[in-house]
Amino acid sequence: MTTQMRVWAESEEEARENVALNGWQILSIEESAPGAPYNPNINTSRGTDAAQTAPSDHEVNVTKLGEGDIQPIGKLSVKDGSDVDFKLKPGPCQTLVKLVVNGEQVDVSDSYSLKNIKKDTYVVAVFEKNGKECDSNGIRDKDLKEVGIIYFDLGKFNTKLTQDNINTIRSLNKNKKYVIIGHTDDVRVIPNVEYKDNIELSNKRAAFVKAKILQNGLPGSTIKMMGMGPAYPVAPNRPQGQPLNRRAVIYERR
Repeated sequence: MTTQMRVWAESEEEARENVALNGWQILSIEESAPGAPYNPNINTSRGTDAAQTAPSDHEVNVTKLGEGDIQPIGKLSVKDGSDVDFKLKPGPCQTLVKLVVNGEQVDVSDSYSLKNIKKDTYVVAVFEKNGKECDSNGIRDKDLKEVGIIYFDLGKFNTKLTQDNINTIRSLNKNKKYVIIGHTDDVRVIPNVEYKDNIELSNKRAAFVKAKILQNGLPGSTIKMMGMGPAYPVAPNRPQGQPLNRRAVIYERR
């Protein structure tokens, strides 16, 4: 048995998000005049939106919840049978909880490819806060702008800087404030004389980058640092993705 229901929302975007997050399927979207009461007998068309989309085209509607980024975003008009590639990036204090495509959750890391589009499609990226680490340090992800990333080998907290790393550090402004956040993969650490766990390793990676910045003449009072261990991966913790998680990220504080 199939059940149909109407969902009343303040905007088309809100309606699409509610439907996608609950795993439902959109049959139609009906518009009413601003401020008009809910009337189940109203059955208006989408008007100009429908007229502007050619029969051979489909609409991909992309939205997000939480502090993060998915690109491209918004309403996309795509040709029948074409693909759309997405890049996803949580905020520094957020994690990607799920990606919902037409009401179904899909596996994703930092990218997703929507293949062979044959109908209107609805994509929702859901980001949530990643624990209390950022709050306890007085750092809010909306205040941070990423300016550079330095990668490390397995188990290491120092590395040879690339020319891009050197250029990034040299470009930092003495009159601005920065945050360095260290990260690791999820490979379990065997306690040793240098660090006892992944949290300490991530802190040491952040400290290494801070030391390089200080050598360039920036005052230590303008730089905060923290380590998040394996809690915030940007790629799956499998052999191909783990190197991307062994990193320290430099952010400018707005």
